[in-house]
Amino acid sequence: MLPVVAWFRRLPPNIQGAAWLVSGGFIFTSSGAMIRLLSEQIESVQTAFFRAVLSVLMLMPLMLAGRVQPWASKRLAGHFWRTAAGTVSMVLGFYAVSMLPLADATAIAFSQPLFSVVVAAVMAGEKVRWRRWTATVVGFAGVLVMVQPGAGSLQLGALVALANAAMVAFSILLVKRLSDSETPLMILTQFAIFSTLLLVVPAVWVWRWPDAWGWTLAVGVASSATVGQYFWVQAFKAGEMSAVAPFEYLRLPFAVFVGWLIWGEMPVIWTYVGAAIVIASALYIAHREATLAKERRLAALRATPPPNPVP
Repeated sequence: MLPVVAWFRRLPPNIQGAAWLVSGGFIFTSSGAMIRLLSEQIESVQTAFFRAVLSVLMLMPLMLAGRVQPWASKRLAGHFWRTAAGTVSMVLGFYAVSMLPLADATAIAFSQPLFSVVVAAVMAGEKVRWRRWTATVVGFAGVLVMVQPGAGSLQLGALVALANAAMVAFSILLVKRLSDSETPLMILTQFAIFSTLLLVVPAVWVWRWPDAWGWTLAVGVASSATVGQYFWVQAFKAGEMSAVAPFEYLRLPFAVFVGWLIWGEMPVIWTYVGAAIVIASALYIAHREATLAKERRLAALRATPPPNPVP
């Protein structure tokens, strides 16, 4: 084992999780920058198609080796609807990045946990108490601060970014329902296959051939998105969600830096103010969910009868 890998594995689990998430955040930011650069040559739906096809190619060795057998799944309908929601969110996210400054698109994407609360209550029938509802309302107020609908500055890109956040929340709910019997690798593979099939016709409809630089960006988008997703999964596998999740918001300074470096962009002050409100609300929601999950585990332990003593 390499010395660096051995040293990393000796770190506390939450430190490992934070390192995975920070690294994944920078990779996702780099992916967003490449998506925006590629949007100068082709439509975002074609970029999404490239990502889907290249993801299938990257997963093909695992399928040929039998490590994942997508045809053997008994929940193909569930995978299809999850992929439909995820594909819509992917296309919306790509368009948002191409239409907005990178930092603005990233900040608005942080509203996803707020939509998750609404989706959990409305579609999953989850009981949401007043504390989380209050935090959600405050968080959406932060979104309004960022997009400023009454100041004549509401852009189509901001609405697309908000629609993307809502679709991501819905897609996460469908993933959770699948994960009770399907492995992460199966879910990832089914998404790659179904999204390719769903995007082929729209992509052909708007098709434009990129140049060599465009093909390089397309491969970079697919590779970085796949690697970033792997880092994200590893982060929450290694550490506790309540301890690791706050580090995801370092994506905002990453996006500010990359946007300034490539396009000379700097967000207005209201982006920072609104993002701070949204992040604070999302962190409180995550804290409440962790607290409630702990209470449920303790209640389940107390309700479990002790084993019968051995005579």
